[in-house]
Amino acid sequence: MALEEIVEHCQNLYDDLDFSSVNRWKNALSGRKVIGHMPVYVPRELIHAAGMLPVGILGGGDQLDVIHGDAYYQSYICRIPRSTIELAVTGRLDVLDGMLFPSTCDVIRNLSGMWQLKFQDKFVRYVDVPQDFDLDVGGAFYTRELQQLRDDLAELSGNEITDESLNASIVLYNENRRAISELYAYRSAQPWQVPDAGGLSVNACRYVTAGRRTHQPDSRLHRRGSGRQTPGQG
Repeated sequence: MALEEIVEHCQNLYDDLDFSSVNRWKNALSGRKVIGHMPVYVPRELIHAAGMLPVGILGGGDQLDVIHGDAYYQSYICRIPRSTIELAVTGRLDVLDGMLFPSTCDVIRNLSGMWQLKFQDKFVRYVDVPQDFDLDVGGAFYTRELQQLRDDLAELSGNEITDESLNASIVLYNENRRAISELYAYRSAQPWQVPDAGGLSVNACRYVTAGRRTHQPDSRLHRRGSGRQTPGQG
């Protein structure tokens, strides 16, 4: 696949506010489940290890008119939560069986409460993070939080989250992170090879790509780009 095709593929995934690829993945096999999440501070490995698909919800960007969302938030509030609730109430997120909201700000905390009231048939969890980094305090707190989430996701999926499956998922997502780090280091050294839009699209599309393909667009883009000419060459 050529460099431009990789970027186009990722851009199409990023632009697809109907989550067509996620719907295709879910409908391909009976019993599959999808868990949405805001794209930071969420242990995607736990979702993946339970056999479910983690899908990052990045809001609606500039492609979505926020109409219903302004009935839930003041219009001056950040666009991400307003467009996310817009996606939900217009049915675009019906594919999700649950939603995780990380502890990022008061607005996202409130969004988790709205979700629990609005979508009572869905699994909803506010993912709290420690504020004290002492292992006996924050560490113990976070361990309990993750264990509870692990138990709940296992119950939702019907699959036990074994240490083996969890370790395999950790390896997979570490590959993903390593590929993204390599891509951005490469882009920093040779920015003409990966324009802003291309880097953003690749970074964003990894949140909606199923299974072991999750990390591949990043590393493939790096490899394909390395053969391109620098400005002013030939």
